[in-house]
Amino acid sequence: MKIIKKLNLLYIFITAICFAQEHKFLNYPKFDEADLKKTQSAIEKDAPAEILYNSMSYSVAPSGWYLVTKKFFSKVKIYNKKNAEGWLNIQIPITDDESLAEFQLTVYNLQNGKVEKTLINKRDQLKENLVKGLKVFKLAIPNILDGSVIEYSYKLESNNLFNLAYDLQYDIPIVYQEYNFEHPVSMSYSFNSTGNIIKPKYNFSTTEQQTGGSFQVYNFGYENMMSIPKELFVKDNYRYIARIRPELTKYTTKYFSYNIAESWNKVSENLNNSDLFGGYLKSNGIRDALPENIKNIYNPLEKANKIFDFVKNNYKWNKKDGIFASQNLRQVIKLKSGNSADINLLLIALLRDVGLDANPLLISTVDNGILNIFSANLSNLNHVIVSLKINDQMYFYDATSFASKVNILPLKDWNDFGILIEDGKGTDLSFSNTNISKKDLIIKANLNLEKSEITGTFTQKESGLYAIESYDEFDTNKDKYNESFKTKFNTNIKDVETKLLEDGDFESKLNFSSANLMDVVGSKIILNPLLFLNVGNENFDQKEERKNQIDFISAFSREKRVEIDIPNGYKVADLPKPKKISTDGKEILFSYNIEIINDKLIVTSKVNVASQNYPKEYYELFKQIWKIISDSENQVISLIKN
Repeated sequence: MKIIKKLNLLYIFITAICFAQEHKFLNYPKFDEADLKKTQSAIEKDAPAEILYNSMSYSVAPSGWYLVTKKFFSKVKIYNKKNAEGWLNIQIPITDDESLAEFQLTVYNLQNGKVEKTLINKRDQLKENLVKGLKVFKLAIPNILDGSVIEYSYKLESNNLFNLAYDLQYDIPIVYQEYNFEHPVSMSYSFNSTGNIIKPKYNFSTTEQQTGGSFQVYNFGYENMMSIPKELFVKDNYRYIARIRPELTKYTTKYFSYNIAESWNKVSENLNNSDLFGGYLKSNGIRDALPENIKNIYNPLEKANKIFDFVKNNYKWNKKDGIFASQNLRQVIKLKSGNSADINLLLIALLRDVGLDANPLLISTVDNGILNIFSANLSNLNHVIVSLKINDQMYFYDATSFASKVNILPLKDWNDFGILIEDGKGTDLSFSNTNISKKDLIIKANLNLEKSEITGTFTQKESGLYAIESYDEFDTNKDKYNESFKTKFNTNIKDVETKLLEDGDFESKLNFSSANLMDVVGSKIILNPLLFLNVGNENFDQKEERKNQIDFISAFSREKRVEIDIPNGYKVADLPKPKKISTDGKEILFSYNIEIINDKLIVTSKVNVASQNYPKEYYELFKQIWKIISDSENQVISLIKN
C-alpha cells in the first residue's frame, strides 16, 4: 500500500508539472477582432472595463552591477467609457533609480464594420507628473470609445533589486494575468505575499541555463479574477489587495555581499550603520539650528511641540516618502526641503540635541499596504515618523504634514503597525488613532421673497484628522478646494475665505445664494430647514455582504446648525418633533432638534461616533441608524402668513 501511495503521489506531481509546462507564459496575445465585439464582461456583467490580459515580468541579470529589466504588457477592454475614467489614461510610475527604455500604445476601434487602429510609440508624447511623491509618465489615451480595446507595453531598467512587487487586483475584473520573475542562482529570493491570499491557477518554477549562467525562473498565472470590493469607510480599498512581493534574502558579488536581516533587531543594526539613517542622526550638522528661546523652554512636551512647529515652518516636504535620507543633514538644513526621512529624521536629531528621548518609527503608509511584522524586511516600509517618550508616555509626530499636531497625524500614517528603532533594537509596535475629529457646519440665512432665493453665510470649522485632510487638499490646490463648495452644495458661492487657525483648526467661510432651496406656493413657503446641509451624509447603503471592517480612521463629532430669519408676517406651520438616539455604551449618539427663538428658526443635527473603527458585523446597525439620520435631516417645514 505504501508503494502504491508513493506512486500515486509521484503521478500527481508529474501531472502537475506537465500541466504547468503546457501553459505558455509570456505569450502575448495577438489582436483578435472578437475582443472588439464583446459587449460585457463574463466575470462581472456591469463592469465598465476589464483586463483581458496582463503580463508583468522582472529579469535580474548580472551586468557589472545587477541590471533589473521590468516588462509590462496589458490589453484592456472598455465597455462604458463614462464609468471607466481611471482606465482612460496610461500611467507608468517611475522611481528615482528607474529609466523608461521603451513604450508602445495601440487603440483598436470597430467603426462601420472596419477595424481602426491608432498607434503611439514616442516617449515625448508622455507627460511627467508627480503623484504622491512618485514620478509618473502619463498619457490621455486618444480615440477611446465604448467598445475600444487598448494594448500597451513598456520597459523599465534599474539597479533596484528590491522593488519587484506586483498588485494582483484592480477595480475592474481580470480575464488573465501573469507574473514572471527570473534571477541568477547566485541570488536568493523568498515570496512574501500580502493582503488577500489568491492562489495562482498556473504555478511553475525551474532552473534554466541562459547567457550569463544559471537562472531561477518563476511563473504564476491567474484567471477570472473579480474586481476589488468598492466599499466606503475603509482606509484604502487597495490596502487589502493581493500582492506578490519577492524579497531578496541573499546575494554576493565580487565586491559586495548581502544577507536579509533575520529580525527587526538586525534591521535596526543595519540602519544605524547606514550613513543615510544612523549616520544622519549622529551628524553634528544641526549645531545652532534651533533658536535659543526654544532651547530654553523648561517643560519637555512644550519644548518638543515648539521644535516640531519650527521644523514644519522652516522645512518643506517634497511629497516623496522614504525611510532613508536623500541627502546629508547639512544639505537639508541648507536647502530646507527633502523627503519624509530627511524631514522627520531632522526632527529626531533636533529633539535629541536638547536631551529628549526621540526615535524613528518606521511604517508602511496606508496606500502601501499592511505591514507584515513577521517579515523583517525594509522593502515593506516606506515612511518614517517620530516617536517621543516623556515619563513613559509615547507621543507621535509627522512634520511632513503642516496641519498635523502631536498625536494628530495624517490619514496615511494610521496603518496599525510600525517598527520602533530604539536603543539599537527594532520592536514592532501597534498604534491607533484615539483622537476625536470634529466638524461644525453653520449657516445663517435670510429668505428673499422678492427674488425667491435664500442668501446667507456658511462656516465650516474642522479639527483633528478632518483639519489635516482639508488643509492638505487646500494646500495642494487652493482654487480647486474653494470651488469645491459650489459643486458639493450645488449653490452659488462667493467671497470664500479659508485659513489654518493658530490652534490647528481649519476654517472656511463664504457667502452663498440659491433659488433652489425653497418653493413658494401661493402664500406658503416650503423648505428643508437644513438647506444644503441635508446632503453629504455618510452613505450606509451597501447591498453586498460587507468584506472589511468599518473604518472612520478617527472617532468623530459632527454638528450642523442652521439659523433662518423668519420673514415678517410669516410663522412656521408645524415643527418636526425632536429626535434622539443612543446605542448601548453610547458608541453612537444622534440628536435632531428644531425650535424658534426670537423670530429665528434654529435647527441642529448632531452625530457622535465614539471609536475609529468597528467590526464589519456592525454594518447593519450603522445602516439602520443612518436611515433615521437621513429621514430626520430630510424633513421639510412650511411657513405660512399670519
